[in-house]
Amino acid sequence: MQRLQDKLQEELAEFLVAEHVSAQVEELADVLEVVHALARHLGFTPAELDVVRVQKAMGRGAFQQRTVWTGNA
Repeated sequence: MQRLQDKLQEELAEFLVAEHVSAQVEELADVLEVVHALARHLGFTPAELDVVRVQKAMGRGAFQQRTVWTGNA
């Protein structure tokens, strides 16, 4: 599990410094691959993980409007 967590941090760091959209998309694909591997490690399929994602988006909203709640000021 630790190796996957380290890999996730590595891929996220690469995404954050990617300068072009094509490189960003490739890095996001790598991040997603690691997320799927983490889900499988926890006993969930990528499809089951997506169900949880959709449920959370429906209950709490998603980032479609680029709004992120940062807490009460």
